[in-house]
Amino acid sequence: MDRTNRRSPRELGPAVIAWAALLLLFWRALTWLAATALVREQVGHAAVVLTFGLVFLLRDRPGGNPLELRFGSRAVKFYLGAVVSAGFAALLQEPLLMLCGLGFFAGAVLLFVLGDAVFRPALGFGLAFTGFTALSILLPFADWPLRVVAGKMAAWFLGLLGNPAQLGFAGEPLRLILVSGDRPFEVAPECNGFGIISGCVLLALLLVFSRRLRVLDKLMILALAPLLGLISNALRILLIVLLAPAAGDHYAILHEVVGIVLFFGTLAFVWWLVAGLPERVR
Repeated sequence: MDRTNRRSPRELGPAVIAWAALLLLFWRALTWLAATALVREQVGHAAVVLTFGLVFLLRDRPGGNPLELRFGSRAVKFYLGAVVSAGFAALLQEPLLMLCGLGFFAGAVLLFVLGDAVFRPALGFGLAFTGFTALSILLPFADWPLRVVAGKMAAWFLGLLGNPAQLGFAGEPLRLILVSGDRPFEVAPECNGFGIISGCVLLALLLVFSRRLRVLDKLMILALAPLLGLISNALRILLIVLLAPAAGDHYAILHEVVGIVLFFGTLAFVWWLVAGLPERVR
């Protein structure tokens, strides 16, 4: 074992104090984010995508010891970025500025634990974490618009297949109903596609900024990611409508299986797209 990289308790003491101070500074934002992920299923799915995406990305990280546990130059910059962002958020009374600070916080943690060699994954993770926080705030406002778009796209796909469908509002409280043939299907909040759309966006952010890609390629993937999520969600509704008559009493199982297959299949497709892009030469 290389003793030069071992940290004594005296060396780790200031780091523990620094992280405790930063955790205290962001405590309210972090607890709100955790509570939102637990209460809203789609936000929880996005958090899982972000976590597992980072784990797989770091499997083949550059050499070095498993744990650095020290403030390198880049970790210090990210740490200071988090502090400055939180300071401006408090000074200007603008909570949204904490989004940027949370991104710096996430990147600083990764750089502290694994060292400056993971700068690009840390940058991608920080940006993706900021995106995750922003999407968590947007979910309540995006629910109905996303449901309407998903229903219209599914109805359009059904029309292309020779199965005309109608979409409309009914009931109290208001529900969005897709009617195919003589069978109605509710486009419920779980069908708004927020989980797969946000998953695609966060995975794209994590991946494109973790590699040395051309700017045009980054913009292409970031523009394509939400579109892929929308299409995947509409295809999910389409398949459920088409297969429902054959499912019988197993409709609930069909609903879950189709959703899981398309969710992970779309994420795998995003990963495959980014992996196939050439990196810039230094």
